[in-house]
Amino acid sequence: MRLVWLSWNEVDRLCRSLAEKIRGKFAPDLIVGISRGGFPVARILCDELGVRRLASLQIEYYSSPGKTKKKPVLLYPLNADVKGKRVLIVDDVADRGESLKLAKKHVSERGAKEIKLATIHYKPWSTVVPDFYVKEVKSWIVYPWERKETTEQLQKK
Repeated sequence: MRLVWLSWNEVDRLCRSLAEKIRGKFAPDLIVGISRGGFPVARILCDELGVRRLASLQIEYYSSPGKTKKKPVLLYPLNADVKGKRVLIVDDVADRGESLKLAKKHVSERGAKEIKLATIHYKPWSTVVPDFYVKEVKSWIVYPWERKETTEQLQKK
């Protein structure tokens, strides 16, 4: 497995590029970060897009780099009222797409008027293509908020 390690500066640059792709095309009433990896990206997008409302939900799917459970599990449901609102769901990467599918279904069931998906990275085998993304990649991306965890998991292998 090829690993790509990102710095905070690289993530900031990528998030600003993502915001540019969104600006003028979609004006969300609120942003929902898929915790854990999507939350830092969602917060930066709030700042870049001038969106004051940030909500979250947590989905667990990966147990270690490249290893998933049989299906994603919604650990913590959406913590905001989205009925009748335009919602931007944000994650760090669209890898297999299963977490994004579950998040979109969950938010839709709560009455969102319009839902768009945004990620920094998109992998070509994902079952979901985000509405907005910056880069298509085939490598395992190690984001700065998961360096220690990823290093420890890789050392166990």
